[in-house]
Amino acid sequence: MAAVVRTDEHGAPAGGPFGAAGSARTPGGSGTSGTSDITTAGGSLHGSVRGMALVRLLMRLKWILWRRSFRKNVGKIVGTVFGGLYGLGGMATLVALVVATVVMDADGSVFPTAVRALGTALVLVWLLLPLFAFGVDDSLDPRKLALYPRTARELQPGMLAAGAISLPTLFTVLGVAITSVGVIIWAAMHAAGPIWMVLAIIALVPAHLAGIVLCLLLPRAVLAHQASRSSSRRGREVGGVIGIVVMLGALYGISLLGQSLDGANISLWSKVLATGAQIGAWTPFGALLSVPVDLAQGAVLPALVRAVIGAATIVLMWLWWRRSIDLAMREALVGDASSGSAKVSALVPRFVRSSAFGAVMGRSLRYWRRDSRYLASVVIMPVMLVFFVAMGLINENNRVTPFIGVLLVAAISGITLANEIGFDGPAGWVNITAGVPARANLRGRIAAMAVFTVPFLVLAAIVIPILMGRPDLVPMILLGALGLMMGGWGASSLIGTIMPYPTAAPGTNPMKDRSSSNASAMLAMGLATAAVFVPQLPAVGVAIWGLVVDGPMILIGAGVLSLVIGVVVLLVGLRLAERRLEAHYVDVFQRVHHHV
Repeated sequence: MAAVVRTDEHGAPAGGPFGAAGSARTPGGSGTSGTSDITTAGGSLHGSVRGMALVRLLMRLKWILWRRSFRKNVGKIVGTVFGGLYGLGGMATLVALVVATVVMDADGSVFPTAVRALGTALVLVWLLLPLFAFGVDDSLDPRKLALYPRTARELQPGMLAAGAISLPTLFTVLGVAITSVGVIIWAAMHAAGPIWMVLAIIALVPAHLAGIVLCLLLPRAVLAHQASRSSSRRGREVGGVIGIVVMLGALYGISLLGQSLDGANISLWSKVLATGAQIGAWTPFGALLSVPVDLAQGAVLPALVRAVIGAATIVLMWLWWRRSIDLAMREALVGDASSGSAKVSALVPRFVRSSAFGAVMGRSLRYWRRDSRYLASVVIMPVMLVFFVAMGLINENNRVTPFIGVLLVAAISGITLANEIGFDGPAGWVNITAGVPARANLRGRIAAMAVFTVPFLVLAAIVIPILMGRPDLVPMILLGALGLMMGGWGASSLIGTIMPYPTAAPGTNPMKDRSSSNASAMLAMGLATAAVFVPQLPAVGVAIWGLVVDGPMILIGAGVLSLVIGVVVLLVGLRLAERRLEAHYVDVFQRVHHHV
């Protein structure tokens, strides 16, 4: 029987896809196209969708949700296109690697190592996908299915099949297929004998398919485990921020490693990677994809042990996933666990006079401490600065990079306020009904951010030049950082009142927040960036002149000029923003009064 899924305007199922509601043939009347497996409560028993029909239903539901997620989401479309292009580039690189290691390697010893390394890396990447949230769609979060009469055992096959509907899965299958072709060619050329070649080819399909299943299973199990333990909103927020730090640290670490490589240590790193590949083949990550090459080499015992390791991993992950689904669904029905013991403290900070300005500043300070959307912006700055300093210390040709990093982080700290009004969302009505002056509203937010960023940037502008052996640059870097930061505040205040855009709700995992990827957000950030850096071009010119002629006073003059420009941009931007907000407060609220 053909399942019919009715969806609302957002792509969500209308009623329920598991027998709670939906299209049905009622007695004495005609239903929709054919007899539907999705029945109303009055037309049939709950849970009438069985076996493979439920799998097909979940796959179709996932496809509909995924397809409709692109509606009016230019950022996601652009990201998917770029992801597809990167994937095609990766496939081309993989083909070249397979050809190089199979055809050009005389004794055939390099290809097995490459297969083990690639297999280990592939499964590890899929394991880390829930942390980085690249391509993993939790639209079928088990908590969303808690109200339907289904158990974890019934939902698992369909959820696993639905999880395969993604761009990363497509490229994973293509990559494994390319590797499989390489294994067949390599086995024909370098196998220990005809029998071992045949055994390797026979084991190739089940081993590689099991590897793909493990890739799909790991992120689903981890996501379900996170859902089962996400009873605390604060825990979800902190977890997302930690995820950002880990992701940036990994990306920056890889970049620094690439910059540190030269002819002297490439050989050393090659040996390290080969050793890592051999170790990875004995772990659940690289065991399955190593089985065919082991058989081709005549290593029966290692192949059997690795096959057992891989099979046991799949079974354990399947059972762990089932338990996590049960816990997540139970938690969703019980409700969000909160202690209710939050401390109540004064809104206005002690060091500020009790006024509208103090109330706005105090509220913003709480946002910066508690809201993951703000906290992620604060955490990124020191991580970026460490990366720039490391680049300067590793490579002698990049000695200027740490100084540029300080100035860039200063500018970014100011531009962060470009959608400050939008972060209020539905709560923005309070500012209107309470009659909060636009002057206090905007300046209180800037003052709150200054509490976090000014001490950090002042310390960085003093310590980093000394660390790099150029204490004479401290005045210029310090004044320039302050000028860029204040210019960013002024530009952001004006752009935020002219081009506000809705954001994700408070408590959203920063790794899954895509509100800043839409066209309005990118245009607003682009204009704010231009409004910060373009006025500073005269100061940049003077600074370059001072560096060329090695004139200390000229460098100090460049810093003073940057500070003056920043103050002017701040005052002008604030003045225009205050007038704009006072005249169009209701219009601004209408553009950001809902979360996305």
